[in-house]
Amino acid sequence: MENRSSADAAAELAALRDLEMAGFVEAAKDPLWVWPIIGLLAGAFLASFEVESVVVSVVASIGYVLGVGILVGLVVRRRGVQPRVSDMPHSLNRLFLFYGLGVCAVAAAIMGIGFGVSFFLAGIVAFPLITIGGIWYHVRWRDAVDTLVAA
Repeated sequence: MENRSSADAAAELAALRDLEMAGFVEAAKDPLWVWPIIGLLAGAFLASFEVESVVVSVVASIGYVLGVGILVGLVVRRRGVQPRVSDMPHSLNRLFLFYGLGVCAVAAAIMGIGFGVSFFLAGIVAFPLITIGGIWYHVRWRDAVDTLVAA
């Protein structure tokens, strides 16, 4: 076994911590422009339910899945490393949980509008809610990661 100084051990621990945080730091750098695109795709997908056509529903479903898949692929390829969802630091875990609960509430409201009033209206409402909510979450994520890295 080799003898190491406390400075060497501290440097190794710091490097390990940096490696552990890399996925979160890289996720914080994701561009904010993805949220309006996701909102637009979701809004168009929901609005397509208003047209009672199997062809329109199938095309909208395929378009939504392909659009989100391409977006995620571009972001992940640019990022190069994925954050660990399990065992996240407490502040990020709390933010992720809060965002997930918000998504559930917004989804329920949008579907309520769709079934109660109109899916076209639900699609229109979905676009700004998804865009604003996604950007809000992303900015908070960046702030939380900056705080963790500075600590």
